[in-house]
Amino acid sequence: MTTKLMLEHKYYKAFAALASCNLALAAAAAALCAYIAPAAAGSGIPEVKAYLNGVDAHSILAPSTLFVKVNGIGSIFGSILCVSAGFVVGKEGPMVHTGACIASLIGQGGSRKYHLTWRWLRYFKNDRDRRDLITCGAAAGVASAFRAPVGGVLFALEEAASWWRSALLWRTFFTTAVVAIVLRAFIQLCSTGTCGLFGEGGLIMYDVSAAKVAYSVPDILAVILLGVIGGIFGSLYNYLVDKVLRTYSIINEYVLQSIYHSSWS
Repeated sequence: MTTKLMLEHKYYKAFAALASCNLALAAAAAALCAYIAPAAAGSGIPEVKAYLNGVDAHSILAPSTLFVKVNGIGSIFGSILCVSAGFVVGKEGPMVHTGACIASLIGQGGSRKYHLTWRWLRYFKNDRDRRDLITCGAAAGVASAFRAPVGGVLFALEEAASWWRSALLWRTFFTTAVVAIVLRAFIQLCSTGTCGLFGEGGLIMYDVSAAKVAYSVPDILAVILLGVIGGIFGSLYNYLVDKVLRTYSIINEYVLQSIYHSSWS
């Protein structure tokens, strides 16, 4: 509708139509978060990392959170509404949180509240298996967002889980491999254009086309130079962060000692 109005040179009407649609979609997404699942606010990645590092916050992996992830970056309905509203958001956050929520449901044997229980899943109803499943779910989310199974494993290894078992390596590899196969099958199935952007890689971040790209020596040198510059600035950033944290630690220790001495004087 907006494109049609633009072609007819009705720019004000086109702007009003676009703004109204985006406002309605954004309001619907915000209402879902505010009234149904407040724990769904945010990207979801910090919550998943917090759970895998020992913080079990309320409802961060609940079924309601799965269906109402919102606030710009979300999963299922919230994500659909926010992306449709034109928000400058990514899909990696909701995909990671969605995978973790689904894995959490499997680890709990389903949901009694919503009468979705499966008896054969009761064998996974313990904390260790649930954490392992959520780790695999987070890896699957990254693999599906970027179509990068190895990237999903590395995300789970480096970013998500602070305690890593050797058995998790092949489990996450198997999970992300299944994700890559299923994703590839769906993309080929929808390659005729019947599925919208999905068949064209529109739902995959940094999609790689079949076109052959030729690189020259200056291109490679530029990439190497950017890598060196990025490494230097990254090391400098880590050094400065370490100094700031040490300074804050000294200041906090001095303040606590001052308070302690003043309270006993």
